Amino acid sequence: MVEGTRLESVRLRKGSLGSNPSLSATNRGRSIWGHPINRLRKNRTVPIIFWSGSPMGILRKIDGRSISAAILCGALVMGPLEMLSAAPSNGTHFPERGRIESGYGYNAMFKRPLSHSFGDLSTYDQFYMLTFGVYDWLAVDGQAGLGGITEKNGKLPTLEYNTGFAGGYGFRVKAFENKRWGARIIWGFQHISVHPCDRSINDDKYESFLDDWQLSAVAAKDFYRSGSRVLTAYAGIKGSDCEIVYKLNKHDKKRVSSDRHIGLITGLDIYIFGNKARVGVEGRFFDETALSASASYLF
Repeated sequence: MVEGTRLESVRLRKGSLGSNPSLSATNRGRSIWGHPINRLRKNRTVPIIFWSGSPMGILRKIDGRSISAAILCGALVMGPLEMLSAAPSNGTHFPERGRIESGYGYNAMFKRPLSHSFGDLSTYDQFYMLTFGVYDWLAVDGQAGLGGITEKNGKLPTLEYNTGFAGGYGFRVKAFENKRWGARIIWGFQHISVHPCDRSINDDKYESFLDDWQLSAVAAKDFYRSGSRVLTAYAGIKGSDCEIVYKLNKHDKKRVSSDRHIGLITGLDIYIFGNKARVGVEGRFFDETALSASASYLF
């Protein structure tokens, strides 16, 4: 929201909108960008944007946060689909600005069909997770740990690589929030990479690593008890492509992508200890069959 604009809720009446006594300073809330929003507490309302000043004057008043948000949202919308994959969405919780949330995460991708008859891919990863609140509407995620890869039912022999390093990163943007309804829309980017140890079969040495990219958009609903948030349910859509890169005897390098690229995300965040800790579980379907679970604490 830029200076020089107001987003106000107006009760629609027959005839002209005219003046409305509900549009007063006493009804003002705040948007996720920190600018005034007026809300009408009764009856049905609709949001109306009121512009003041010339268009060029408004453009000159755009602040840095608006520019940052526009760049991040544009990157999420315009990112190339070939750079997507099937990582966890990291839930819906945003630490307050300058605060950290950390904990343990487990990611199991049971089945991910690969293209060109290369069979199915699965991976099981364990992470130490860290999330930093850059703003109330922007969180940066990082994770590091161990993971393994299994490839089967395809052109290659069944390959079960030994556990090796796994890591990931990403960010999430709170694109919309209505605290009165407990509703949010969250856009995210996630990436996981798994680098297992080499595997030898019949004097052939296989080297491989997995790249897992994803763009996601989820709608979340918060549930409260005694004024405290206890549960968040969310669901959404993701664009994804899981790539495995392998070498046979240090030659013949190949990169194989997943067969499907659009999937469904659904999950729950459960808050305990007065919102100081969170337990999350998430499932991902259609393009893959996967489950993630996490437990974290807010510092």
